[in-house]
Amino acid sequence: MQLIKPSEISARILTLLDESDERVIIVSPYMKISKWYKFMNKVHRLKTRRIHTEIYVRDDPDNTATYRDLDQMELQYKKIPHLHSKLYLNERYGIVTSMNLLLSSEINSLEIGYATETWKEYNDLLGFYHRYIHIGEPVHCETVAGLPAADLKEITHRIREGLKRTGKNSWLWLAENVLHISTGTNNYIVSINDGYLRVTAGLRIASGTKQKIIQRSSLIVKKVGDLTAMKVKIYPGPEPDILQLSGQAQHTLKSSWITGILEDEAAYMIESVRRFIDNTDGLILRETLLAL
Repeated sequence: MQLIKPSEISARILTLLDESDERVIIVSPYMKISKWYKFMNKVHRLKTRRIHTEIYVRDDPDNTATYRDLDQMELQYKKIPHLHSKLYLNERYGIVTSMNLLLSSEINSLEIGYATETWKEYNDLLGFYHRYIHIGEPVHCETVAGLPAADLKEITHRIREGLKRTGKNSWLWLAENVLHISTGTNNYIVSINDGYLRVTAGLRIASGTKQKIIQRSSLIVKKVGDLTAMKVKIYPGPEPDILQLSGQAQHTLKSSWITGILEDEAAYMIESVRRFIDNTDGLILRETLLAL
């Protein structure tokens, strides 16, 4: 983690918004921004750039100023009971800080902040968000919007580009409401069943190593689960050199199937699939080398 000096925190948060290409997560119990014009301009730019933006604030009867400012800007947000955490993420790094998005904090308060520097730190922070913010408490969306289906071509493109950034070439195709992904060596099947996103991996391993890897299955399951915030299971595949690993996301979806994934759930699916593939591919490779 990199320490952010008090006078630089708000600037780093605004930079995080600028440097987003796909997604922004804003968790700030209190937001009084109607006269913070620089921040308002950044948020408007997120809209024009079509960046998927999630905002979480504190569910509190006295928090009316926050709701008023967000309503005036026509921003969707969710209320979280007892929320006190402040964190800001895009698809590459995150910031944890004591600072609420208040103009008074920007001007008068002595705050502290840290920015993630590694993928492990980023994954830990994103895992906290998924476990405690996104699904940990009941949430209520203040603005009810329509529920259009997402563009599947855009989804597959974003998954492919995200994997490419981690050094993986991939091939994606849809068949019978299932998304198939191949990374050359390993194959993945992505589906939605009973309201849950599921990713099942067929992992090719070196001949003769399967039994040794299965003996370490509890460690593998825990590691992948911690990195992906999924419920993970591991079991022998149908062939001697195939190991199967499945992950189920813990967030309940409104979408019923992959080919009809809703627009407001597409970013969650894309991020979950990329994280699962990235972490699973690397971990199984390491386990195979250990078992040789």
